Amino acid sequence: MALEIKLQLKQMQKLVMTTELRNAIKLLTLSRLELQQLVQEKLLENPCLEEANGDFQEETEEVLAVEREERDENVLKKDKYENDIDIKKTIKEENWEDYIQPYQDNFGTNFNSDYQEDPPQLENILPAKVTLTDYLISQLKLICSSKEELEIGSFIIGNLDENGYLATPLNELIEQNNLNPYLTYKVHGMIKELEPEGIGSQNLQECLLTQANQRGINNPLVIKIIADHMQDLQSLNFKKIAKNCQVTEEEVVESLKIIRTLEPKPARNFVTEETGYVIPDIYVVKIDGKYVIYLNDDGLNNLRFNPFYKEMLSRRGNKNNITKLYVDQQYRSAVWLLKTIQQRQLTIYKVATSIVNRQKDFFDHGISHLKPMVLREVAKDVSLHECTVSRVITNKYMYTPQGLFELKYFFTSGVTSTEGNLYSCVTIKNMMKNIIARENKENPFSDKKIVQLMKELNINLARRTIAKYREELGILPSGKRKETLF
Repeated sequence: MALEIKLQLKQMQKLVMTTELRNAIKLLTLSRLELQQLVQEKLLENPCLEEANGDFQEETEEVLAVEREERDENVLKKDKYENDIDIKKTIKEENWEDYIQPYQDNFGTNFNSDYQEDPPQLENILPAKVTLTDYLISQLKLICSSKEELEIGSFIIGNLDENGYLATPLNELIEQNNLNPYLTYKVHGMIKELEPEGIGSQNLQECLLTQANQRGINNPLVIKIIADHMQDLQSLNFKKIAKNCQVTEEEVVESLKIIRTLEPKPARNFVTEETGYVIPDIYVVKIDGKYVIYLNDDGLNNLRFNPFYKEMLSRRGNKNNITKLYVDQQYRSAVWLLKTIQQRQLTIYKVATSIVNRQKDFFDHGISHLKPMVLREVAKDVSLHECTVSRVITNKYMYTPQGLFELKYFFTSGVTSTEGNLYSCVTIKNMMKNIIARENKENPFSDKKIVQLMKELNINLARRTIAKYREELGILPSGKRKETLF
Protein backbone atom coordinates (compact mmCIF):
# COMPACT_ATOMS: atom_id res chain seq x y z
CA MET A 1 0.00 0.00 0.00
CA ALA A 2 1.51 3.32 -1.07
CA LEU A 3 1.95 6.12 1.44
CA GLU A 4 0.61 9.51 0.51
CA ILE A 5 0.39 12.95 2.02
CA LYS A 6 -2.87 14.84 1.78
CA LEU A 7 -4.74 17.71 3.44
CA GLN A 8 -7.96 17.07 5.31
CA LEU A 9 -10.43 19.42 7.01
CA LYS A 10 -12.10 18.29 10.19
CA GLN A 11 -14.62 19.96 12.48
CA MET A 12 -14.49 19.21 16.19
CA GLN A 13 -15.43 20.74 19.51
CA LYS A 14 -12.69 21.07 22.06
CA LEU A 15 -12.42 22.75 25.44
CA VAL A 16 -9.43 25.08 25.48
CA MET A 17 -8.09 26.48 28.75
CA THR A 18 -7.35 30.05 27.72
CA THR A 19 -5.35 32.48 29.84
CA GLU A 20 -8.50 34.49 30.61
CA LEU A 21 -10.38 31.38 31.72
CA ARG A 22 -7.48 30.28 33.89
CA ASN A 23 -7.30 33.72 35.52
CA ALA A 24 -11.07 33.77 36.04
CA ILE A 25 -10.92 30.42 37.85
CA LYS A 26 -8.06 31.70 40.00
CA LEU A 27 -9.98 34.87 40.85
CA LEU A 28 -13.02 32.82 41.89
CA THR A 29 -11.00 30.98 44.56
CA LEU A 30 -9.40 34.10 46.06
CA SER A 31 -10.28 35.08 49.62
CA ARG A 32 -11.68 38.54 50.40
CA LEU A 33 -8.28 39.90 51.45
CA GLU A 34 -6.54 38.41 48.43
CA LEU A 35 -9.13 39.94 46.09
CA GLN A 36 -8.67 43.36 47.68
CA GLN A 37 -4.92 43.04 47.25
CA LEU A 38 -5.37 42.06 43.59
CA VAL A 39 -7.64 45.05 42.95
CA GLN A 40 -5.11 47.42 44.52
CA GLU A 41 -2.37 45.96 42.33
CA LYS A 42 -4.51 46.42 39.21
CA LEU A 43 -5.28 50.02 40.19
CA LEU A 44 -1.56 50.70 40.28
CA GLU A 45 -0.77 48.82 37.08
CA ASN A 46 -3.72 49.76 34.87
CA PRO A 47 -4.30 53.48 34.15
CA CYS A 48 -7.75 52.71 32.72
CA LEU A 49 -9.00 51.66 36.17
CA GLU A 50 -9.76 54.02 39.01
CA GLU A 51 -11.79 54.33 42.17
CA ALA A 52 -14.73 56.69 41.85
CA ASN A 53 -14.52 59.49 44.40
CA GLY A 54 -17.82 61.35 44.48
CA ASP A 55 -17.36 65.07 43.78
CA PHE A 56 -14.11 64.63 41.92
CA GLN A 57 -15.76 62.09 39.62
CA GLU A 58 -18.61 64.50 38.80
CA GLU A 59 -16.28 67.41 38.16
CA THR A 60 -14.00 65.28 36.00
CA GLU A 61 -16.96 64.34 33.84
CA GLU A 62 -17.95 68.02 33.57
CA VAL A 63 -14.45 68.94 32.45
CA LEU A 64 -14.53 66.15 29.87
CA ALA A 65 -17.88 67.39 28.56
CA VAL A 66 -16.42 70.86 28.04
CA GLU A 67 -13.41 69.29 26.33
CA ARG A 68 -15.70 67.40 23.95
CA GLU A 69 -17.59 70.57 23.00
CA GLU A 70 -14.37 72.47 22.35
CA ARG A 71 -12.96 69.58 20.35
CA ASP A 72 -16.10 69.35 18.18
CA GLU A 73 -15.81 73.06 17.39
CA ASN A 74 -12.16 72.60 16.48
CA VAL A 75 -13.05 69.67 14.21
CA LEU A 76 -15.57 71.83 12.32
CA LYS A 77 -13.00 74.55 11.87
CA LYS A 78 -10.43 72.00 10.69
CA ASP A 79 -12.86 70.49 8.19
CA LYS A 80 -13.46 73.95 6.69
CA TYR A 81 -9.75 74.69 6.61
CA GLU A 82 -8.89 71.33 5.03
CA ASN A 83 -11.01 72.14 1.99
CA ASP A 84 -8.43 74.74 0.98
CA ILE A 85 -5.12 73.36 2.23
CA ASP A 86 -3.58 69.88 2.05
CA ILE A 87 -4.05 68.15 5.45
CA LYS A 88 -0.74 66.34 5.25
CA LYS A 89 1.15 69.61 5.14
CA THR A 90 -0.76 71.61 7.69
CA ILE A 91 -2.03 69.32 10.46
CA LYS A 92 0.60 68.19 12.91
CA GLU A 93 0.50 64.81 14.56
CA GLU A 94 -1.63 64.98 17.68
CA ASN A 95 0.26 64.84 20.97
CA TRP A 96 -1.72 63.12 23.74
CA GLU A 97 0.55 64.68 26.36
CA ASP A 98 -0.90 68.07 25.44
CA TYR A 99 -4.33 66.59 26.10
CA ILE A 100 -3.45 65.48 29.60
CA GLN A 101 -1.54 68.66 30.53
CA PRO A 102 -4.62 70.66 31.67
CA TYR A 103 -5.44 67.90 34.20
CA GLN A 104 -1.87 67.87 35.44
CA ASP A 105 -1.84 71.63 35.93
CA ASN A 106 -5.25 71.80 37.58
CA PHE A 107 -5.16 68.57 39.60
CA GLY A 108 -6.46 69.28 43.07
CA THR A 109 -8.13 72.59 42.25
CA ASN A 110 -11.51 70.90 42.62
CA PHE A 111 -10.96 70.65 46.36
CA ASN A 112 -11.24 73.28 49.05
CA SER A 113 -7.85 74.97 49.30
CA ASP A 114 -8.40 75.66 53.00
CA TYR A 115 -8.78 71.97 53.80
CA GLN A 116 -6.10 70.52 56.03
CA GLU A 117 -6.12 66.88 56.94
CA ASP A 118 -5.89 66.06 60.63
CA PRO A 119 -2.90 63.96 61.64
CA PRO A 120 -3.65 60.32 62.48
CA GLN A 121 -4.73 59.74 66.05
CA LEU A 122 -2.28 57.86 68.22
CA GLU A 123 -4.96 55.48 69.47
CA ASN A 124 -5.63 54.41 65.87
CA ILE A 125 -2.03 53.36 65.26
CA LEU A 126 -1.26 49.70 65.87
CA PRO A 127 2.08 49.27 67.64
CA ALA A 128 4.58 46.76 66.34
CA LYS A 129 4.40 43.45 68.17
CA VAL A 130 7.05 43.15 70.85
CA THR A 131 8.83 39.81 70.86
CA LEU A 132 9.81 38.04 74.06
CA THR A 133 13.50 38.55 73.25
CA ASP A 134 13.10 42.32 72.76
CA TYR A 135 10.98 42.60 75.91
CA LEU A 136 13.56 40.81 78.08
CA ILE A 137 16.60 42.61 76.66
CA SER A 138 14.94 46.00 77.19
CA GLN A 139 14.56 45.11 80.89
CA LEU A 140 18.04 43.63 81.13
CA LYS A 141 19.66 46.83 79.82
CA LEU A 142 18.34 48.66 82.87
CA ILE A 143 20.02 46.39 85.42
CA CYS A 144 23.26 45.24 83.76
CA SER A 145 26.36 47.01 85.07
CA SER A 146 28.67 46.12 82.17
CA LYS A 147 28.64 45.38 78.47
CA GLU A 148 29.87 41.83 79.15
CA GLU A 149 26.87 41.11 81.39
CA LEU A 150 24.51 42.36 78.69
CA GLU A 151 26.19 40.17 76.06
CA ILE A 152 25.93 37.08 78.28
CA GLY A 153 22.32 37.93 79.12
CA SER A 154 21.43 38.35 75.45
CA PHE A 155 23.04 34.98 74.72
CA ILE A 156 21.02 33.26 77.48
CA ILE A 157 17.79 34.91 76.31
CA GLY A 158 18.52 33.72 72.79
CA ASN A 159 18.53 30.14 74.09
CA LEU A 160 15.04 30.26 75.62
CA ASP A 161 12.40 28.00 74.09
CA GLU A 162 8.83 28.95 73.16
CA ASN A 163 7.63 28.36 76.74
CA GLY A 164 10.29 30.59 78.26
CA TYR A 165 12.52 27.81 79.60
CA LEU A 166 16.26 27.58 79.07
CA ALA A 167 16.54 25.03 76.28
CA THR A 168 20.11 24.00 77.16
CA PRO A 169 21.33 23.45 80.75
CA LEU A 170 23.30 26.42 82.01
CA ASN A 171 26.48 24.42 82.73
CA GLU A 172 26.49 23.14 79.14
CA LEU A 173 26.16 26.67 77.79
CA ILE A 174 29.15 27.70 79.87
CA GLU A 175 31.30 24.79 78.69
CA GLN A 176 30.31 24.92 75.03
CA ASN A 177 30.76 28.68 74.66
CA ASN A 178 33.62 29.37 77.12
CA LEU A 179 31.54 31.75 79.20
CA ASN A 180 32.61 33.25 82.52
CA PRO A 181 30.90 30.89 85.05
CA TYR A 182 30.52 33.53 87.76
CA LEU A 183 29.01 36.16 85.45
CA THR A 184 26.82 33.60 83.68
CA TYR A 185 25.18 32.35 86.88
CA LYS A 186 24.85 35.94 88.10
CA VAL A 187 23.16 37.14 84.90
CA HIS A 188 20.94 34.05 84.81
CA GLY A 189 19.70 34.95 88.28
CA MET A 190 19.01 38.49 87.08
CA ILE A 191 17.00 37.18 84.11
CA LYS A 192 14.83 35.05 86.41
CA GLU A 193 13.87 38.25 88.24
CA LEU A 194 12.53 39.82 85.06
CA GLU A 195 8.96 39.79 83.82
CA PRO A 196 7.16 37.54 83.04
CA GLU A 197 7.64 35.68 86.31
CA GLY A 198 9.64 32.46 86.10
CA ILE A 199 11.26 33.29 82.77
CA GLY A 200 14.62 31.64 82.12
CA SER A 201 14.04 28.70 84.47
CA GLN A 202 15.64 25.38 83.58
CA ASN A 203 12.65 23.21 84.55
CA LEU A 204 9.11 23.37 85.91
CA GLN A 205 10.21 22.97 89.52
CA GLU A 206 12.60 25.92 89.31
CA CYS A 207 9.93 27.96 87.53
CA LEU A 208 7.31 27.37 90.24
CA LEU A 209 9.74 28.04 93.10
CA THR A 210 10.87 31.29 91.45
CA GLN A 211 7.29 32.48 91.06
CA ALA A 212 6.37 31.49 94.60
CA ASN A 213 9.31 33.54 95.87
CA GLN A 214 8.43 36.56 93.70
CA ARG A 215 4.79 36.48 94.78
CA GLY A 216 5.67 36.17 98.44
CA ILE A 217 4.02 32.78 98.95
CA ASN A 218 5.26 31.73 102.39
CA ASN A 219 3.11 28.63 102.88
CA PRO A 220 5.65 26.00 104.05
CA LEU A 221 3.61 23.07 102.71
CA VAL A 222 3.36 24.64 99.23
CA ILE A 223 7.12 25.20 99.08
CA LYS A 224 7.84 21.70 100.42
CA ILE A 225 5.54 20.02 97.89
CA ILE A 226 7.16 21.87 94.96
CA ALA A 227 10.72 21.36 96.21
CA ASP A 228 10.57 17.73 97.39
CA HIS A 229 7.54 16.06 95.80
CA MET A 230 7.40 17.37 92.24
CA GLN A 231 7.02 13.95 90.63
CA ASP A 232 4.11 12.98 92.89
CA LEU A 233 2.60 16.44 92.35
CA GLN A 234 2.59 16.03 88.56
CA SER A 235 0.90 12.63 88.86
CA LEU A 236 -1.56 14.08 91.42
CA ASN A 237 -0.69 11.41 93.96
CA PHE A 238 -2.22 13.24 96.91
CA LYS A 239 -2.19 10.25 99.20
CA LYS A 240 1.58 9.75 98.89
CA ILE A 241 2.29 13.47 99.30
CA ALA A 242 0.10 13.62 102.41
CA LYS A 243 1.85 10.58 103.90
CA ASN A 244 5.38 11.91 103.24
CA CYS A 245 4.55 15.40 104.49
CA GLN A 246 2.55 14.05 107.45
CA VAL A 247 -0.52 16.13 106.61
CA THR A 248 -4.07 15.36 105.50
CA GLU A 249 -5.12 15.01 101.88
CA GLU A 250 -7.39 18.02 102.33
CA GLU A 251 -4.35 20.16 103.18
CA VAL A 252 -2.58 18.87 100.06
CA VAL A 253 -5.59 19.78 97.91
CA GLU A 254 -5.64 23.29 99.40
CA SER A 255 -1.93 23.66 98.63
CA LEU A 256 -2.59 22.48 95.08
CA LYS A 257 -5.08 25.34 94.61
CA ILE A 258 -2.30 27.80 95.42
CA ILE A 259 0.18 26.05 93.13
CA ARG A 260 -2.29 26.18 90.25
CA THR A 261 -2.28 29.98 90.43
CA LEU A 262 1.32 29.88 89.19
CA GLU A 263 2.19 29.95 85.48
CA PRO A 264 3.87 26.76 84.18
CA LYS A 265 4.70 28.43 80.83
CA PRO A 266 6.07 31.94 81.46
CA ALA A 267 6.18 32.85 77.75
CA ARG A 268 2.60 31.75 77.10
CA ASN A 269 1.36 35.30 76.40
CA PHE A 270 4.06 36.03 73.83
CA VAL A 271 2.61 34.50 70.67
CA THR A 272 5.14 34.21 67.85
CA GLU A 273 2.60 33.42 65.12
CA GLU A 274 0.88 36.21 63.23
CA THR A 275 -2.82 36.54 63.88
CA GLY A 276 -4.92 35.81 60.82
CA TYR A 277 -7.91 38.09 60.24
CA VAL A 278 -11.02 37.09 58.33
CA ILE A 279 -13.26 39.47 56.41
CA PRO A 280 -16.70 37.99 55.64
CA ASP A 281 -17.67 37.76 51.98
CA ILE A 282 -21.34 37.35 52.87
CA TYR A 283 -23.59 38.76 55.58
CA VAL A 284 -26.83 36.99 56.47
CA VAL A 285 -29.32 39.12 58.42
CA LYS A 286 -32.81 38.25 59.56
CA ILE A 287 -35.30 40.99 58.68
CA ASP A 288 -39.03 40.60 59.35
CA GLY A 289 -38.65 36.85 59.76
CA LYS A 290 -36.75 36.38 56.50
CA TYR A 291 -33.04 35.94 55.94
CA VAL A 292 -31.53 38.58 53.67
CA ILE A 293 -28.15 38.08 52.01
CA TYR A 294 -25.70 40.95 51.57
CA LEU A 295 -22.43 40.64 49.69
CA ASN A 296 -19.39 42.46 51.00
CA ASP A 297 -18.62 44.81 48.09
CA ASP A 298 -16.29 47.05 50.06
CA GLY A 299 -13.55 48.24 47.72
CA LEU A 300 -15.21 46.64 44.67
CA ASN A 301 -18.37 48.62 43.95
CA ASN A 302 -16.54 51.92 43.33
CA LEU A 303 -14.29 50.65 40.55
CA ARG A 304 -14.82 52.27 37.16
CA PHE A 305 -13.11 53.12 33.89
CA ASN A 306 -11.01 56.25 33.89
CA PRO A 307 -13.04 58.72 31.76
CA PHE A 308 -9.90 60.40 30.47
CA TYR A 309 -8.66 57.24 28.77
CA LYS A 310 -12.15 56.44 27.51
CA GLU A 311 -12.09 59.81 25.77
CA MET A 312 -8.65 59.13 24.34
CA LEU A 313 -9.87 55.92 22.71
CA SER A 314 -12.95 57.60 21.25
CA ARG A 315 -11.16 60.65 19.83
CA ARG A 316 -10.99 60.96 16.09
CA GLY A 317 -7.71 61.60 14.40
CA ASN A 318 -5.54 60.03 17.11
CA LYS A 319 -2.48 59.10 15.12
CA ASN A 320 -0.25 57.99 18.00
CA ASN A 321 -0.81 54.30 17.29
CA ILE A 322 1.56 53.02 19.98
CA THR A 323 -0.18 55.01 22.70
CA LYS A 324 -3.63 54.09 21.46
CA LEU A 325 -2.68 50.41 21.25
CA TYR A 326 -1.38 50.47 24.84
CA VAL A 327 -4.51 52.20 26.13
CA ASP A 328 -6.70 49.77 24.17
CA GLN A 329 -4.94 46.78 25.76
CA GLN A 330 -5.30 48.25 29.24
CA TYR A 331 -8.93 49.09 28.56
CA ARG A 332 -9.67 45.50 27.54
CA SER A 333 -7.88 44.24 30.65
CA ALA A 334 -9.99 46.55 32.82
CA VAL A 335 -13.20 45.38 31.12
CA TRP A 336 -12.26 41.76 31.77
CA LEU A 337 -11.45 42.42 35.43
CA LEU A 338 -14.69 44.26 36.15
CA LYS A 339 -16.81 41.67 34.36
CA THR A 340 -15.03 38.80 36.12
CA ILE A 341 -15.47 40.40 39.55
CA GLN A 342 -19.14 40.99 38.79
CA GLN A 343 -19.59 37.37 37.73
CA ARG A 344 -17.69 36.21 40.83
CA GLN A 345 -20.00 38.16 43.12
CA LEU A 346 -23.09 36.87 41.31
CA THR A 347 -21.91 33.27 41.62
CA ILE A 348 -21.14 33.69 45.34
CA TYR A 349 -24.60 35.19 45.86
CA LYS A 350 -26.30 32.25 44.15
CA VAL A 351 -24.38 29.69 46.22
CA ALA A 352 -25.02 31.64 49.44
CA THR A 353 -28.74 31.77 48.65
CA SER A 354 -28.85 28.00 48.20
CA ILE A 355 -27.00 27.45 51.49
CA VAL A 356 -29.32 29.77 53.41
CA ASN A 357 -32.43 28.13 51.96
CA ARG A 358 -31.18 24.66 52.89
CA GLN A 359 -29.87 25.55 56.36
CA LYS A 360 -32.61 27.79 57.78
CA ASP A 361 -32.94 25.56 60.86
CA PHE A 362 -29.24 26.05 61.58
CA PHE A 363 -29.54 29.84 61.37
CA ASP A 364 -32.58 29.73 63.66
CA HIS A 365 -31.50 27.17 66.26
CA GLY A 366 -27.75 26.58 65.99
CA ILE A 367 -25.33 23.76 65.31
CA SER A 368 -27.59 20.96 66.50
CA HIS A 369 -29.86 21.65 63.52
CA LEU A 370 -27.17 21.69 60.82
CA LYS A 371 -28.37 19.43 58.00
CA PRO A 372 -26.16 17.18 55.88
CA MET A 373 -25.41 18.87 52.56
CA VAL A 374 -23.13 18.00 49.65
CA LEU A 375 -21.79 19.93 46.67
CA ARG A 376 -24.05 18.12 44.24
CA GLU A 377 -27.21 19.49 45.86
CA VAL A 378 -26.09 23.11 45.75
CA ALA A 379 -24.68 22.72 42.23
CA LYS A 380 -28.12 21.56 41.09
CA ASP A 381 -29.80 24.54 42.77
CA VAL A 382 -27.60 27.11 41.03
CA SER A 383 -27.12 25.22 37.73
CA LEU A 384 -23.35 25.08 38.07
CA HIS A 385 -20.79 22.30 38.03
CA GLU A 386 -19.72 20.83 41.37
CA CYS A 387 -16.14 21.96 40.69
CA THR A 388 -17.32 25.55 40.35
CA VAL A 389 -19.23 25.36 43.64
CA SER A 390 -16.13 23.88 45.26
CA ARG A 391 -14.09 26.87 44.08
CA VAL A 392 -16.73 29.29 45.29
CA ILE A 393 -16.74 27.96 48.86
CA THR A 394 -12.93 27.98 49.08
CA ASN A 395 -11.58 30.74 51.36
CA LYS A 396 -15.03 32.36 51.64
CA TYR A 397 -16.70 33.24 54.94
CA MET A 398 -20.29 33.94 55.92
CA TYR A 399 -21.33 36.05 58.89
CA THR A 400 -24.57 34.68 60.32
CA PRO A 401 -26.72 35.12 63.45
CA GLN A 402 -24.92 32.02 64.77
CA GLY A 403 -21.43 33.45 64.18
CA LEU A 404 -18.77 33.50 61.47
CA PHE A 405 -18.34 30.33 59.40
CA GLU A 406 -16.37 29.25 56.38
CA LEU A 407 -18.70 28.18 53.57
CA LYS A 408 -17.11 24.72 53.63
CA TYR A 409 -18.47 24.31 57.16
CA PHE A 410 -22.00 23.86 55.81
CA PHE A 411 -21.02 20.94 53.57
CA THR A 412 -20.92 17.69 55.48
CA SER A 413 -22.04 14.10 55.16
CA GLY A 414 -24.79 12.66 57.34
CA VAL A 415 -25.58 9.83 59.76
CA THR A 416 -29.04 8.29 60.09
CA SER A 417 -30.29 7.52 63.59
CA THR A 418 -32.25 4.42 64.55
CA GLU A 419 -35.38 6.59 64.49
CA GLY A 420 -34.72 7.60 60.89
CA ASN A 421 -33.54 11.14 61.63
CA LEU A 422 -30.61 12.44 59.59
CA TYR A 423 -27.78 14.19 61.46
CA SER A 424 -24.78 15.95 59.96
CA CYS A 425 -21.29 14.88 60.99
CA VAL A 426 -20.79 18.31 62.55
CA THR A 427 -23.82 17.74 64.77
CA ILE A 428 -22.54 14.27 65.73
CA LYS A 429 -19.16 15.72 66.66
CA ASN A 430 -20.83 18.38 68.76
CA MET A 431 -22.80 15.69 70.61
CA MET A 432 -19.56 13.80 71.27
CA LYS A 433 -17.93 16.99 72.49
CA ASN A 434 -20.74 17.58 74.97
CA ILE A 435 -20.50 13.98 76.25
CA ILE A 436 -16.76 14.28 76.84
CA ALA A 437 -17.18 17.70 78.47
CA ARG A 438 -19.27 16.25 81.30
CA GLU A 439 -17.08 13.20 81.97
CA ASN A 440 -15.26 12.62 85.25
CA LYS A 441 -11.70 13.85 84.68
CA GLU A 442 -10.35 11.20 87.02
CA ASN A 443 -12.07 8.47 84.99
CA PRO A 444 -12.65 9.77 81.44
CA PHE A 445 -14.85 7.95 78.93
CA SER A 446 -13.18 5.47 76.60
CA ASP A 447 -14.14 5.32 72.92
CA LYS A 448 -16.11 2.16 73.67
CA LYS A 449 -18.06 3.96 76.38
CA ILE A 450 -18.79 6.86 74.03
CA VAL A 451 -20.19 4.35 71.50
CA GLN A 452 -22.60 3.12 74.18
CA LEU A 453 -23.62 6.66 75.16
CA MET A 454 -24.26 7.56 71.52
CA LYS A 455 -26.46 4.47 71.20
CA GLU A 456 -28.57 5.85 74.02
CA LEU A 457 -29.11 8.86 71.75
CA ASN A 458 -30.26 6.47 68.98
CA ILE A 459 -27.08 6.92 66.96
CA ASN A 460 -25.06 3.83 66.05
CA LEU A 461 -21.40 4.46 65.29
CA ALA A 462 -18.41 2.14 65.09
CA ARG A 463 -15.61 2.66 67.61
CA ARG A 464 -13.15 3.55 64.84
CA THR A 465 -15.58 6.25 63.68
CA ILE A 466 -15.72 7.63 67.21
CA ALA A 467 -11.91 7.63 67.32
CA LYS A 468 -11.76 9.42 63.96
CA TYR A 469 -14.21 12.14 65.03
CA ARG A 470 -12.42 12.54 68.38
CA GLU A 471 -9.09 13.09 66.61
CA GLU A 472 -10.69 15.61 64.24
CA LEU A 473 -11.96 17.48 67.30
CA GLY A 474 -8.44 17.51 68.72
CA ILE A 475 -9.46 15.49 71.80
CA LEU A 476 -6.90 13.15 73.33
CA PRO A 477 -7.57 9.46 74.10
CA SER A 478 -9.08 8.68 77.49
CA GLY A 479 -5.70 7.67 78.94
CA LYS A 480 -4.34 11.16 78.27
CA ARG A 481 -7.43 13.09 79.34
CA LYS A 482 -7.02 12.45 83.04
CA GLU A 483 -6.76 15.49 85.27
CA THR A 484 -3.31 17.08 85.18
CA LEU A 485 -1.50 19.52 87.41
CA PHE A 486 -2.17 22.51 85.16
